[in-house]
Amino acid sequence: MRDNVIAKIAAGESLEQAELVGIDLRGVDLHAADFSKANLSQAKLNGANLQAADLSQANLRAAHLSQANLADANLSSANLIWTNLRGANLSGTDLHEAIYDDTTIFPEHFEPEEAGMVRSIE
Repeated sequence: MRDNVIAKIAAGESLEQAELVGIDLRGVDLHAADFSKANLSQAKLNGANLQAADLSQANLRAAHLSQANLADANLSSANLIWTNLRGANLSGTDLHEAIYDDTTIFPEHFEPEEAGMVRSIE
């Protein structure tokens, strides 16, 4: 599945609403990829280049995004519960109405409320 996803992204194809639970895309260049509404729960995206990617409304529950480049990416309304964003580049990232809770790990000094994120009350 990994090689198929990488090939689709390289061809500029959308992966909107794709079922990619647990996929391992560590360190892969996913620049400007369309993962809107995709299920990326438990995905391994550590160190991936997701600059300008569309992850709006994506399910990133328990995904590993440590050291990922999310600069200028759209994560609006994404599910980030249990997600590890330690060391991720969130410069210019749209996190408006993205959902998080106490289990979400953010980069040092990041303030989710200032980014317009919504705390889950589950």
